[in-house]
Amino acid sequence: MQASCRPLKPVSFSNSYSDQPSVKLLLAFASACAPALAPVLTLVLAPSIAWSQTAANSCDEQATCQAQRGAQLLAQGRVEEAAVALEKALLLDPNLPGAQLDYAQALALIGLKGSARAMLADVLQRPDIQPSLKSKLVGAQNTSSANAESNSQTLWQWSKSAQSAVGHETNLNSATFTDSLTLMLSNGPVTIGLSDSAKPVEGLAVKTLLAVQGNTRAGADLLTLGELSVSAALSNKNSLQTDSLTGLKPERNQTAEAMARFTLPMIAGDASGQLQFSASATQFWLGSANAYSDSGFNVKFNWDHTLVPSMSGVFNLDGQSCKLAPSVGQTRQTFPMSSSLDGLYSYARVELLCKATSNESQVMLGKGADKAVTPSRPGGDKQRLELLLRHEHWTPLPWSPFKQIQAGQLSAWVRYAKSADALIYSDLLGDIKTTTHRADWGVGFWLPLNKAWSAGFNLEATSQRSNNVLFNLRNSSAYAGVRWSEN
Repeated sequence: MQASCRPLKPVSFSNSYSDQPSVKLLLAFASACAPALAPVLTLVLAPSIAWSQTAANSCDEQATCQAQRGAQLLAQGRVEEAAVALEKALLLDPNLPGAQLDYAQALALIGLKGSARAMLADVLQRPDIQPSLKSKLVGAQNTSSANAESNSQTLWQWSKSAQSAVGHETNLNSATFTDSLTLMLSNGPVTIGLSDSAKPVEGLAVKTLLAVQGNTRAGADLLTLGELSVSAALSNKNSLQTDSLTGLKPERNQTAEAMARFTLPMIAGDASGQLQFSASATQFWLGSANAYSDSGFNVKFNWDHTLVPSMSGVFNLDGQSCKLAPSVGQTRQTFPMSSSLDGLYSYARVELLCKATSNESQVMLGKGADKAVTPSRPGGDKQRLELLLRHEHWTPLPWSPFKQIQAGQLSAWVRYAKSADALIYSDLLGDIKTTTHRADWGVGFWLPLNKAWSAGFNLEATSQRSNNVLFNLRNSSAYAGVRWSEN
């Protein structure tokens, strides 16, 4: 049942309201995002907003009602729900200083500190702030944002990470898991054995990863509160030993990825949410050769409506709230070393993301069609099905010799993909339309050593089975290493 409400007359800034909840929330924001602001923010007053049970209009249509709901959710620690309500309030009425301050606090708590600072800058531009107080706030804000741009509308918030791990794999060269191949020749089937160089190579390897991400608010005022995000990553895997049978060392491989994403809130009652437009590209090198590349776009809608899992106690989802996110996209896939494999993959996906204070779960289901660019592609067009299950949980440690290490992040994931060809792969392999099933699973556990550093391990396994033995693949790996991150 929806509550109805009416706005009260706004209260101007006054020292007599220094104990109001909005000011306390702003002080919490200062502690999380701009510690230098805390001493002076006690002088800031928040407007008084109240509920009314007798008004005729729905709360969804009342800016002050949404602002009060957001403040209450924020005080309860339900940060994401609070951000949605406060965002609606400001879209309905951008001139609510209390909602602006609460929204800045919510943005800071969910990691969007650049947007939080930009929102605070909007509050500082209000004419009803005393010049002397405004001067102090601006000075403190500049001190806490020494590494940010001076223009509040173009502030970027950056995060960086680097990871290095050493481990063991059973198939460093991603070789086919078969000893022989049967060819269908004119005089009958002929079985040939594969050379040792085409067989899986087992051994030690080093993995490294460098990643950077930045985000900023896009828009000139409170009615265009879009978020622009860019990210890039470079990963590398290098074998540490040669194969004992062949004397060959698996080639080093590298992957570079880049993405740009724009998120725009949409207010439409029960259909409210965030619309995301993204473009991405991937480049893969095998040794020094360009082996694969792709580029594509994706349109995704993050629905604001919250779902509560009905079997939360069974699956340890207590306290989680879930949201649906359907998406569509298209990716152009290119194989420079064999251009006949090029394709255009179009897909639709639906994602269910559940979050709570100490855990996060994700389910993603997708289906698509990979259309051959050239008619001569082996197998022709392909149909694909994909499924992802992922869960992350902060697990308290029963015992630790270090006071700062009290809990570790446990992650588990399972991915499944099915690919079915429309045509036979090759006359030499007989009348086979290839169908391939691939399953990947992994478990990781990482311990934070301090604010920037963590250490942990990942265990992963891959099993790919097909009616075409060329695509049979197995690999198991175990890696341990360290990770550095900075926000």
